[in-house]
Amino acid sequence: MYLSYTHIAPTGANRFKEYFNFSKKERYGMIALLVMLIFLWYAPLLFVPDETFDIKGFTRFEQDIAQLEQEHVQSGKDDDSGEIYYAASDISYRKPVKTEAFYFDPNTLKPAGWQRLGISGRTIQTIQNFIAKGGKFYKAEDIGKIYGLKKQDYARLLPYVRIAKKEMEQKQEKSAGAVSYSGRKNRVSSISINIADTTAFITLPGIGSKLAVRIISFREKLGGFYSVGQIAEVYGLSDSVFQQIKPYLLCDAESIKKININTAGINELKAHPYIKYQVGNAVIQYRLQHGNFKSDGDLKQIHVMTDDLLQKLSPYINY
Repeated sequence: MYLSYTHIAPTGANRFKEYFNFSKKERYGMIALLVMLIFLWYAPLLFVPDETFDIKGFTRFEQDIAQLEQEHVQSGKDDDSGEIYYAASDISYRKPVKTEAFYFDPNTLKPAGWQRLGISGRTIQTIQNFIAKGGKFYKAEDIGKIYGLKKQDYARLLPYVRIAKKEMEQKQEKSAGAVSYSGRKNRVSSISINIADTTAFITLPGIGSKLAVRIISFREKLGGFYSVGQIAEVYGLSDSVFQQIKPYLLCDAESIKKININTAGINELKAHPYIKYQVGNAVIQYRLQHGNFKSDGDLKQIHVMTDDLLQKLSPYINY
């Protein structure tokens, strides 16, 4: 007799249980793994470094940096732009100098002082060269004469300038000497401009040896002065000087040397300061065509002879 065995396939629920049916040892292993995962998840929170901001430490750091920058300011070199270059290790950077205003004497202030006032290196060198050559600042406004000093710097520094009394006294002494010299000039006697020599002209205020020679040379070319106003025509004689000497000038026109307009050649005519070549040539051409001149009216017929020129020439013309 044979017995038959029939295999019964597991249902779906039983198959699911087979996958999640763990032994006791496997369950312990899974629990340990879970604990490790949780530990690793929260571990960073257990070991956070103390990031509390140290205000005092940062303040000290700032102070150290400020001190370092100040040392660079004192040892820095400035360029033409008036700014200073700083160097920190192998890094170079540019930063303007912090300026400050203080009372100073430009005659004694050192380059470092000018630098503190915000003046550029080139201008400081100009000041030093000026002082080295004996230059002096006698009043506060004199700093405005410094070449290269900007207008805004002049306006900013002017209220702080303090000149030593010694320099001001020297300036006053020089001014007093100039007044005294001018006074001596003004006490000269009047001179006749047609007979005076260079020595006489030099006694006039504002007249040196060169001007004196020019006055006499101009007088000889003219043939003498017929008016004091002709002195103002001398080359290099300013109107201000002429107005100073005018009260001491006398003119005697009787000794004037005249030109015979009917016989003078071109060389004689053009040698006169008032007669240019064009005018002299026109005179000769007119004379050749119309004969001798008899009066100023005849000279007015020449187209290049203006009324002003004829008036200036008339005292020197003889018919």
